[in-house]
This record gives sequence, structure tokens and C-alpha cells, in this order.
Amino acid sequence: MKNILLIGSGNIATHLALNLDKEKYNIAQVFGRSKENTELLANKINSDWTIDSSKIEKADITIIAINDDSIKNILTSLPNNATVHTSGCTSIDVFKGYFEDYGVLYPLQTFNKDVDLNLKKVPFFIEANNQIFQRDLNELSNSFSKNTHLLDSHKRKQLHIAAVFSCNFSNHMFVIAKKLVEKENINYSVLLPLIKQTLSKIENFNPQDTQTGPAIRNDKLIIQEHIKALKDDNLKEIYSLISQNIIQLNE
Repeated sequence: MKNILLIGSGNIATHLALNLDKEKYNIAQVFGRSKENTELLANKINSDWTIDSSKIEKADITIIAINDDSIKNILTSLPNNATVHTSGCTSIDVFKGYFEDYGVLYPLQTFNKDVDLNLKKVPFFIEANNQIFQRDLNELSNSFSKNTHLLDSHKRKQLHIAAVFSCNFSNHMFVIAKKLVEKENINYSVLLPLIKQTLSKIENFNPQDTQTGPAIRNDKLIIQEHIKALKDDNLKEIYSLISQNIIQLNE
């Protein structure tokens, strides 16, 4: 059984900790910034924990599951374990000069630690600095999921950008839609059948082929009416830019 040092106690760290193959791996210690969150996660998995970087202990593998901006800052505090991060955007090269074996373990999924999630079908994308550690990393990834792929840093960044468009930006569109209808005392639930139908179509069809609405029809009068009806200048700009992009992609 290999011991893991887990850096982070947020959304991704929590799901990794709770879905790890307990027969092959043991999270020996959790390090985090928040005492409350770190202790809570450690108690769930019966692990040691600390918020003091000087008390971080050596392990077989370190998994860094924190925000991208903080990865570089934590490296000098870590022991020379084989080390991976879970970022979609940060290059593997961030580890050069710090560790002998290093890599990336990127799960392509949206995470919220308060929402249950089975990782078995979640795609994981790995990258390692040598073939020996790549085999170890592949084994670690397979303990979470049976959907593991090799991907270099450049392609992983492009995949991460695509994930932001398809998940984060689309979710923000739902936020905007909810605010628009609720401002007029319309229940947001009336939009849910439309949203569900839109999502169901893209499972079997090219999303470009299922595009509907005034922009795909290049219906300039309706587009201008919608923009005029919006009171927020930012929403006007968002509506206009997306509409123009749809038109251009389908010319």
C-alpha cells in the first residue's frame, strides 16, 4: 500500500480522497490552509492533518489539489516525493528542479464537495516526466476511474479551455437566464425542459448541427429587439458577441 500526501481540502481534494482505492492507497496526511476544512476532510478518511507547512511529512506520492495560482508557492515546502497536480491549465514543467518524479493527474469534471460524485466514469488525463512514473501514475488514475488517457500539457490546456466554455460558461448562462425570468416574476423551472432537451441532443449529434435560435437564422431584427430589451450593458455585449459568433461559424 502506498501512502499519499494530499495538498488541499477543497472540492477536488475531497472527491479524490473519498473515491481513492483504499486497498492500494492510504492518505497519510492532508495539508490545507483552512483548519476547519482540513480537519473535516481528514476526519472523513481517518487521516492525519496539518495546516503548518513545516509539519508536512514524506510519503510515496504527493497530490496537489489546490488552485493554480498557489501551486508554485507550495513547492518549496514539499518533500521530494513523486508529485502530481490536478490542474488542467498548469504545465508539468512547473515541477522542474523540484522533484525527481512528477506529473499531472487531471480529472475532467466539475466538482463540488457537497455534491456526491462517482469518479469511475470521469475521464482522467495524465502526464509524467518519465515512463516508469507514468506507469505508477496510470495505476493511481485507474484507482479512481477506468477512463484514463495520456495527454501533454499543451493539449490539456486546450481541453481545459473547452471545459470552461462547455461547463463554466454554460452554467453562467443559466445564472443569467434565471435572473432575467425571476426579475419578471417568472418561475425559472419553466426553462428546465428546454435546458434538458438542449443537453440531451448533444449526446447524439454534433452541437453545431443542433443550434437553434435567431442567430443561426441570422434574424437581425429579433437580435436587435433582444439587445434593446436588455437593460444591462454587459448583457447586451454578451448577447451581441455570442450571436455574431454563431452567425460567423455558420456562414
